[in-house]
Amino acid sequence: MPSYFVAYHAPPAADVAVHDRSRCPPDCFLGEALTEYLGEFLDGKQAVAVARLRYAHAHGCTACEPARARVSLATAVARPTASA
Repeated sequence: MPSYFVAYHAPPAADVAVHDRSRCPPDCFLGEALTEYLGEFLDGKQAVAVARLRYAHAHGCTACEPARARVSLATAVARPTASA
């Protein structure tokens, strides 16, 4: 299973990227002090879900998850509403 990390070198708005260690380019990892290990997951979708427990604006890295490049938070957590 791939190992996923969160990069701390994100913009000040707490917009953090979730990276797959095996697929993401090395320049996404600036050092161990600047990354947080999330764990091993089946895919990037699971890793982003876990990252959003701590970082509300977490998203998949466009370099290692190009198909999932930046899904808006509203779309990702949208819930159906009950009809009145």
